[in-house]
Amino acid sequence: MRHLFAKITERLLVSYLPVYAWYSATALVLTAAWWQRWGPLALCILPAAFLMGELLLRALLYLAYGSHYRFAIFTYFLQDDDRYGTGLAKGARSREIPFLLFDTFIFPPDAGRLLELQKNKELRNDYTVNSLGFRGKEFDPQRKGAKMRIFCVGGSTTACDSNDDSEAWPAQLERVLRAQGYDIEVINAGVPGWYSYKDYVRFREEISAYQADVVLIHEGWNEEFEYSSLSLGARWSPRRLRNLQEERMLYCAPSRFLSSPRFLSKLLAVQALRKKFVFNPTMNFQNPGRWHMLRRREYIAAWVENLIMTARLAQQKNILLYSIDYPSLVSLQDTDKDRAVYVAHSRLTPLFAHYQAIAKARVSRALALCAGMIPLLTVQDVPQAGTDRMKLFHDEMHLAPQGNAWLGQTIAEKLLKDSAFLARYKAPGGSNVSLDPALLAHIRAEAGRNPYSLEQFIGGIIDTLRGPQVKNDAEIPADRYTTF
Repeated sequence: MRHLFAKITERLLVSYLPVYAWYSATALVLTAAWWQRWGPLALCILPAAFLMGELLLRALLYLAYGSHYRFAIFTYFLQDDDRYGTGLAKGARSREIPFLLFDTFIFPPDAGRLLELQKNKELRNDYTVNSLGFRGKEFDPQRKGAKMRIFCVGGSTTACDSNDDSEAWPAQLERVLRAQGYDIEVINAGVPGWYSYKDYVRFREEISAYQADVVLIHEGWNEEFEYSSLSLGARWSPRRLRNLQEERMLYCAPSRFLSSPRFLSKLLAVQALRKKFVFNPTMNFQNPGRWHMLRRREYIAAWVENLIMTARLAQQKNILLYSIDYPSLVSLQDTDKDRAVYVAHSRLTPLFAHYQAIAKARVSRALALCAGMIPLLTVQDVPQAGTDRMKLFHDEMHLAPQGNAWLGQTIAEKLLKDSAFLARYKAPGGSNVSLDPALLAHIRAEAGRNPYSLEQFIGGIIDTLRGPQVKNDAEIPADRYTTF
């Protein structure tokens, strides 16, 4: 019986907007019809109908999912956090949680919403969060467990969606370094959806006080999505923290009224409205305005400022800092044959693939621009192409275990060739960043500028999209396509 209720509820969650609209319209009609008899008292129908709808929704959710029904709507592992807006649930262990979970990033790719509890538990990846909110094993923040301690910061590509703890590239990096005879511990500080300002705040609040010797920065993708998803930049501002609902459900600026999860019916209605009338029309890859985001400098300039603040803090705390220019499935250097393979075997469409390749080029350009300030580890030269390259990726950007093994190996090789890293392993020392004023002025002046060839390429795509367009829903991937 519960499984039947779950199937009904799943259908309701998908089509919540028309159901909620019909219910609200009925309440309004009754209010108008009874106005002559009851006068202002008829207005009581509206709040009563809202509360009744809320109770009915919660009752259906309870019958479908049990007492933990909230996690059929919200993620369990990613939660609101007072310091960072969002964060991983401290002490969570995926395989020990005895109720249904729907966090996509703790399951294999394309697992879907598994409604059978036993299958739901069996298919979960080994996804562990320690008592401090970092993915993986416990560590003592005040006492290193090895001669050198490395922190890896970033979003879902660092936290490593759909990988076991041991398959994530920070764990693979530690394994390679230890196999080479180096007594090093590597801590995974990645959190799905995080962008550079959140990374900086955690560096300032925690990592810089946790006996860090080295910090590896693996970020860039989420800068563009955070900007674009806020009404194509119209609602965006730098250095702002948002809660889980604002970032993952509503794609809105901070709004405690809209994003409050107290009333589920209200939140689901707002989500459905914003998705249909704000997010989908603006973020569709057939919308020319979407492509103008790849010409905007603001979000990259803000990212660069966060990197400058991070570099200053690393210098003050005598921490080695490195940026990682990592691979994506597609690039501007793809052959037509390889690009066709990637589109055919992923959630990419031709337009989506172009957008992803351009966005990646902008990330790489920004990292190269900052390389004089923060040493850059370039690890995007994936040896495979075509179908062989597909094996390294879960989707257009998240690496599969084989890809994470390659990434961990490549980062280890580059670190072991770096003189500052080797010197730090032998003895404590200073930071490796450069904050020369002339260099910083140059970085700020150039941040976010596209080369002429890239501007022409973007302009050509925009020209093909001008005029009346038949919007294709396939051009809007089902979830947060640049972060989750």
